[in-house]
Amino acid sequence: MKPTIRHRFVGAALVILCGIQGATAGSGGSAYSLLGLGDIRYTPGARSEGMGYAGLALLSSQYIDGMSPATWSRLDRVRLEGSAFYEGFNSTDGTTSRYLARMDFHGALLAIPVSRPSGIVVVAGFTPFSEVNYDTYTSSVVPSQNVDPVTGAHDSLGYQTHQVGTGGITRGQLGLSWAPSQEISFGATFNYLFGTIDHVASQITQTSGTIGGTFTDRTTLSGVNFTAGMVITGLDRISEAFRPFSLGFMITTRTNLHTAMETTYDFAPPPDAVPVRDTSAQTFGRIAVPFSFGFGIGYRPSERWTVAADYGAQPWAGADFNGISPFGIRNSHRFGIGAERAGSTELTARSFDRFAYRLGVTYSATYYALNGQQINEWGITGGVALPLTGESRVNIAAIYGGRGTTAGSLVKDKIFRLTVSLHISDVLPWFVQTEEE
Repeated sequence: MKPTIRHRFVGAALVILCGIQGATAGSGGSAYSLLGLGDIRYTPGARSEGMGYAGLALLSSQYIDGMSPATWSRLDRVRLEGSAFYEGFNSTDGTTSRYLARMDFHGALLAIPVSRPSGIVVVAGFTPFSEVNYDTYTSSVVPSQNVDPVTGAHDSLGYQTHQVGTGGITRGQLGLSWAPSQEISFGATFNYLFGTIDHVASQITQTSGTIGGTFTDRTTLSGVNFTAGMVITGLDRISEAFRPFSLGFMITTRTNLHTAMETTYDFAPPPDAVPVRDTSAQTFGRIAVPFSFGFGIGYRPSERWTVAADYGAQPWAGADFNGISPFGIRNSHRFGIGAERAGSTELTARSFDRFAYRLGVTYSATYYALNGQQINEWGITGGVALPLTGESRVNIAAIYGGRGTTAGSLVKDKIFRLTVSLHISDVLPWFVQTEEE
């Protein structure tokens, strides 16, 4: 019988509740990514990641924030950012542990300023929206049809189920910013979400005379949404004490992801027999992803110091997968706070003083909830920006944290993430007329 979406959610819960096996390192990630659409990625950029993922209220002439288009209005040169991402999970169920890790491309964004006086900047690129990446085993025993002639008891058949998930959803975005004055900036993007998610389950028999099999559940997804944002910096109009502060806000609309699912069955035959493969017909459906929003505050007491704090939320309880409320999903929210000490621009400054340093903390109530347990995540972040030539830089952001719990037979993850981002800047501003001598 072809498995339904509900069957996959229940299977996901069983895998997580049964724990993990093995103690070797390998390619993969957290078992929690089996649920829903996988781990939802929040990718503002290496600068914000080093500052506790905060920065919705920070205008910058150097960095492209992938989540808040209103922050682009101060960009005055063509800029290209590309990132690589390493993620490692040390997962345990309280008895055994396993380390899984992977490295991947983390997106690229291109910013082209069109009008500096009006703050019009066009940005296009790709960033991850979600990632599915797990590799886990469960063991089971079922009674067979064979009966012991002496005791009359049924023999038992032991087997392992090896479940692997890969893929995810990518966000392609095209947007622009606009600043009608120095005190306020607006921005909006069109986002196209697309990707493929594979769930593979292999039954490995442990009894002679029996055969196993594998089924691969492949789902392709696509849909569109829109993001809008605003940053306000002219708070000194209210009071001079508010001059160092800025406020930011962003919202992303609800998304209808159109899905096409196909299941392939591969059965392992006895030796010298012909392998058996069967493929189901494609079925089409819809996944409704709820809207999300966030707001932030920035504080810049001096030219070199910046402090920021953000809050964001997404009501996943309102999601539906083909009309079914998804299993193991709840409303999510996150909070982050961080600080940056910018590098010196003095020509005589020492090399270490020319680096920018960042530090922050972040807390997230993820959209996972299983066995009566809410899966929360915390992290300590840090980062550094290394100047190259001109305004080009290498940005490094690292986070160490954890999520989950071993209570209720669940899994606890210790997490290490590292983002390395190359920021390349054009030497001269575009679309700016130079004065004739």
